[in-house]
Amino acid sequence: MVAAVPESLVSPQPVRTSAGGRTRGARRKPSARSFLSIAAKAALVLLASLFACMAPAYSDDDFPRYLVHALGTTVVPKAPERIVTLGWSSEDAVIALGKVPVGMPRYRFFDSGIFPWNEERLGSVRPYLLEGDLDYEAIAALRPDLILGIYSGIDDLAYKRLSGIAPTVVYRSAPWSANWKEQIDLVGQALGKSAEAKALMEKTGAALSAMGAGQPDLRGKTFTFGTYVAGGSGIVVYLPEDPRVAALLELGLKASPGIVALSADNPGRGSVEVGMERSGMLDADILIMWYGEGARAAAEAQPLFKALAAVKRGSYVALDDPVSVWSTSALSVLSIPYGFPTFLPRLAEAAERAGKER
Repeated sequence: MVAAVPESLVSPQPVRTSAGGRTRGARRKPSARSFLSIAAKAALVLLASLFACMAPAYSDDDFPRYLVHALGTTVVPKAPERIVTLGWSSEDAVIALGKVPVGMPRYRFFDSGIFPWNEERLGSVRPYLLEGDLDYEAIAALRPDLILGIYSGIDDLAYKRLSGIAPTVVYRSAPWSANWKEQIDLVGQALGKSAEAKALMEKTGAALSAMGAGQPDLRGKTFTFGTYVAGGSGIVVYLPEDPRVAALLELGLKASPGIVALSADNPGRGSVEVGMERSGMLDADILIMWYGEGARAAAEAQPLFKALAAVKRGSYVALDDPVSVWSTSALSVLSIPYGFPTFLPRLAEAAERAGKER
């Protein structure tokens, strides 16, 4: 089918004459050759538009995928089916996006070795659980077609070895620094599920905002988030670059003056250890501490720890059961809605006690 050629292309313009009868603006009648040339061009334009309509639309999630991260650019040639996750929480994003890893870390604090928010989604399916340091042989035996270590400490050497096994994607930010948004974004890109990942990010962000709005006493309160290891000489505190602190800052809480000062002295660091003799600088409206087995009693037995104003007035939140520890430390689009509905009311109670003392 050939489209009709516009009349203006083939009909001569009317000849106009001047008052004296001379012709003005006369145009020659096109030859048969020029007519065919114009018609052919019109036909080509029409065919090109038809082919454009018939061609499949390009999607941002088509494969191969090219992912740029801190250690290089990874090519994911096709939709992955055998995914191994390393570090913390990458499996949360994979499971949230409808995939099941063939291998993922074992979290020894849970009897099953699996976070409860993932266990309920996996049902009877049990991926292989990797333990300890990177076990390259065990990873290779799983025959992965994609390795994800977004919230991890994978360095350049480990990345090269892992990339020899399968395409490997790590953090964009820095080791052990990727927040929950970076995790779901990179995993979504790697799986060809960017739209779903964006929707989950927006849903989780909205849920966090709603939970924060429901606890107005938190806004403007200062906090310190740390941990103590039994037998240690000080408190490890997390700085604003750490994902767990960043999430609370988004809710309207403020880092305590001591944490702000430590962050300025340690640019780019996510955590530092402060000797118990200097623990006074960590005081805040709210003190949040997570503990491993036996560590809480050891910390609370320290005279300098007991002297902290937050501890004395009861605006101290101790996290010592596995769910409260991990759901507030290994943040993801699954752990936040699982743990924060319990965590934030505890913070609000502490904030109320802090407010009464003022």
